[in-house]
Amino acid sequence: MSPNHNTVELEIQPASIKKLLSPRSIAIVGVSGTPGSAGNTILKNLERFNYSGEIHLVNKKRSDVEGKPCVPSIDDLPEGIDAVVLCVPYTAVVESVKACARRKAGAVMIFAAGFAEVGEAGKLAQAQITEIGRENGMMIAGPNCMGLTNFVENVPLTFAPGLKKTEVKNNNSLCILAQSGGMMSNLREIAQARGISLTHAISTGNEAIAGIEDYLAYLIEDEPTKVIAMYVEHIRRPKLFLELSAKARQMGKTIVLLHPGRSEASREAAQSHTGSLVGDYTVIKTLLEQEAVIMVETMEELVDVSWFLTSFERPPVEGAAILTDSGAVKGFALDYCETVGLNLPELSEMSKVSLQKLLPEFSSATNPLDVTAQVLSDMSLYTSSAKCLLDDSKIGSLMIIVLPGSPHIALAKVRAALPSISGTTKPTAYVVMGEGSPLQEEVATELMENGIPFFRSPERAMRAIAVLTKYGNSLKKVNSLGQQAPIKTPVLTTKGVIPEYAGKEYFAEVGIPVPNFLLAKEFDNAIEAAKSIGFPVVLKAQSQVLAHKSDVGGVIVGIKDETELAEAWTTLHSNIRAAQPNLELDGVLVEKMGEKGIEMVVGARRDSDWGPIVMVGLGGIWIEVLKDVRFMSPNLTEENIEQEILALKSADLLKGARGSAPADVKALTKVVARVGQLMNAVHEIEEIDINPVIVYPEGKGVLALDALIVTSE
Repeated sequence: MSPNHNTVELEIQPASIKKLLSPRSIAIVGVSGTPGSAGNTILKNLERFNYSGEIHLVNKKRSDVEGKPCVPSIDDLPEGIDAVVLCVPYTAVVESVKACARRKAGAVMIFAAGFAEVGEAGKLAQAQITEIGRENGMMIAGPNCMGLTNFVENVPLTFAPGLKKTEVKNNNSLCILAQSGGMMSNLREIAQARGISLTHAISTGNEAIAGIEDYLAYLIEDEPTKVIAMYVEHIRRPKLFLELSAKARQMGKTIVLLHPGRSEASREAAQSHTGSLVGDYTVIKTLLEQEAVIMVETMEELVDVSWFLTSFERPPVEGAAILTDSGAVKGFALDYCETVGLNLPELSEMSKVSLQKLLPEFSSATNPLDVTAQVLSDMSLYTSSAKCLLDDSKIGSLMIIVLPGSPHIALAKVRAALPSISGTTKPTAYVVMGEGSPLQEEVATELMENGIPFFRSPERAMRAIAVLTKYGNSLKKVNSLGQQAPIKTPVLTTKGVIPEYAGKEYFAEVGIPVPNFLLAKEFDNAIEAAKSIGFPVVLKAQSQVLAHKSDVGGVIVGIKDETELAEAWTTLHSNIRAAQPNLELDGVLVEKMGEKGIEMVVGARRDSDWGPIVMVGLGGIWIEVLKDVRFMSPNLTEENIEQEILALKSADLLKGARGSAPADVKALTKVVARVGQLMNAVHEIEEIDINPVIVYPEGKGVLALDALIVTSE
């Protein structure tokens, strides 16, 4: 478990979830003889799947449906049925749930819509359902869901027509978990079409009681489930979700998550640069990726990445190789792999020598590898070159991208490659270009039977392999993480926006370097302070309501002597009176003028649901323009933080660009680490913004020239 995760209790215990996912008895309320109706479809699905438990039917007008006896009401059912499925209209749901409680049902599934998703009346009705369920220890699934299917135990509690059984082949299988019933069905159908081994497909709907986290907790413990593909619009219990993500990682399970919300605007109330740059999605993505959750951006990626994860036990950490029979693909692949961040390593010398013996004289042993049209007269080139690439220790994955030619040639190419790629432990994709052009059915079936993901789009394969490789490295990094040591912190006496002078006093106490400064109430105090500190100095207006002093002329720099100090004092106060006539300053900060260096920014924000996140990036005036920043968990060690800093686009400035001396990255790293420790230790801190932090040459340290701390009121 990651540090600073306080254990959060599940609302629904696994035994209750099991009554729904693995029921010994099922009742269908509102079953009908009408083909295509929800109740009738569920009944036929249960029969087609050869469900082995008891089935009870409720229809107030008929004594039997499909030759099976019915009782007229829920109150006529036996007590203690595991799962009751309500195929009733919205208006009958609340009374039906009450009746299920009277019969001591274990779980109730509600398909009907019209609840919390539509307005106040619906919210009240859903609240009634929740209350009934909790008072009676009865699990509620839905409302507004499409149900679920347990393929392991043949339990299809869904009204999806034409539902197919799926063989659960191994302990490297996929579970689909979605709040949207439509997305669940769509993902299930795609997975089945690709021959992916499926354990469950579950939609959670409005989550009146059982939420996405409750199902996730159960599925993490499910032995054949290795990969959990999730479509989640609202994570209602973030801290629990983080805990479960950590547990999944520790148990060798992988969560692949598509979470809409990247376009959400940043919070208007943010006081700091960090606060304005960190939207909710950034917080979620940063903290979940800290637990090696794979965050994908499209439906295609969600399915494609899951496919690879169920086909191969280990994700790659090395880059990819590409084998093609087209020079055009070779050029395109180099560009596109750079776009998606997929490294194409240079082949080892041994591989180059081996390949050069196989290739035509006019071809070269490079990555991507173009075997040229010569392969049409010698298909064994596919076999030998694919084997050589997979044997190269510098290669973590392989993509074979071929032109189809005629349908029989496309199949011949597949069969030539299969002896080398079948059974490989390195993730491998086979791509036949020309999407929509005819192919023999055996192309797809033979590849899928051998566990090789098959694509018609090279871009999809490259994106998926890029995500998979990033995950492999993330997993390696997360599993090797240390833990930040806790620190003792002074008490923060001011609430809200803390004036800079108080913030700098606080920073100095916790070991963040700041310039020499004194607070002056009167001009005479300012002269004494400047003489004590030594010219040149800076003047900064100080007040709790001045989060950004320079915006109102409250900062004057480069003051070289007493005459300039007098002029600056007058100008600063005139600027403040013009901008905010009624503002009374705490005083004026007189500060030693810092020497020039590289301007960076270090900040943090506490999300009320997810917790704190830390930021580092290029600072000064560039932060809002270039937004070259990296976000991270506050729990990273200094080694990991330094890696994040050196991953900035502007990292070359720190390394010593154009002959300049390398910057003191380790001193900057210590400031970032200390900010993370502060966020972990002092829970009332909502935001920290240090902009700029001046980074001096290696060994010369850093200085925090500004200090903004915002605490809860």
